Amino acid sequence: MKKRATLNDIAQRLNLTKVSISKALRDHPDISEATKKRVKEVASEIGYRPNLIARSLTSSKTQTIGVVVPKIAHSFSAQVVAGIQRYANSRGFVIVLTVSDENPELERKHIESLVSMQVEGLLVSVSMATRETEIYNWIREMQIPLVFFDRYIPDLGFNSVVIDDRGAAKEAVGHLIKSGCRKIAHLAGYNHVSIGRQRRQGYEEALREHGIEPDPRMVIEGDVGEDSGYRGFKELQARNIEMDALFSVTFPVGLGSYVAMRETDPSMIDRIEMLAFGDSGIRGIVPYPHFYVEQPGKEIGRKAAELLLDEIEGSVKPENQLVYVPTRFLETNSDFQVTEVDFNKS
Repeated sequence: MKKRATLNDIAQRLNLTKVSISKALRDHPDISEATKKRVKEVASEIGYRPNLIARSLTSSKTQTIGVVVPKIAHSFSAQVVAGIQRYANSRGFVIVLTVSDENPELERKHIESLVSMQVEGLLVSVSMATRETEIYNWIREMQIPLVFFDRYIPDLGFNSVVIDDRGAAKEAVGHLIKSGCRKIAHLAGYNHVSIGRQRRQGYEEALREHGIEPDPRMVIEGDVGEDSGYRGFKELQARNIEMDALFSVTFPVGLGSYVAMRETDPSMIDRIEMLAFGDSGIRGIVPYPHFYVEQPGKEIGRKAAELLLDEIEGSVKPENQLVYVPTRFLETNSDFQVTEVDFNKS
């Protein structure tokens, strides 16, 4: 395992005391600007991250794991965190939770802070805007255990816990087609994010499998919130798209489109079949979307925590493994009742 860089490493490189190095990194006025610059350059070169845990600790075991989620207000994120915390606690670990707010720079800073706190591993769901992988390359080089969940970056050498986004989307859209829908629009996620890319792939595969050529005009790419759903549906209307069904990348996107329908023509709510991923914790409160793929947040969190702790303890290796958690396909009706759809009978 690669040794983590220390203050002493920088001090020896620059022939300065550790006290001077520490002050320079904290922008202390006792240190000249030229020295601060040299210290920070060397720190960056050797991959130094400040250690916020007392140096007097004799053991590197903190029994702590760091968690980074894009949002916490959403029911899905809360369920995942609950699953992580319950399982981690059962094995004697505690979690430190951070929220990136879909900001890749904040995501990076959280990861650096968690590492400096000497967490023993990381659980991360990447933001919708994350494109750079430098921080994750550094984590891999330092051999710090990390497991992605829900959203992941492929081919970085880390394990991930996900649902089969492509397969679930393909089956669900296929069900709509078998039910008589032929003009299915898609409010998609960003293509550079795993869930957006794979759910769109499943959508397009289902169309082609049933003899329908995907129409790029019927796909609007955006983020995963209600505002994106509202704007996306308005854009479909501006394009004069006729649809008998709408597949939204997430439940909040579906709710945003619902608001847009209600403003534009309330009769659309009954005429257009709706499909979305997740239910945002309001299943049985609103009868919309009509169909959705259930995301088992607690199970995703539990499995991600299990995989990470097994890696920390050495029984699992990081090897780009994708661990799939099963989903269910559910339908809501006008009486707010929810039933599971059996694809084998559809």
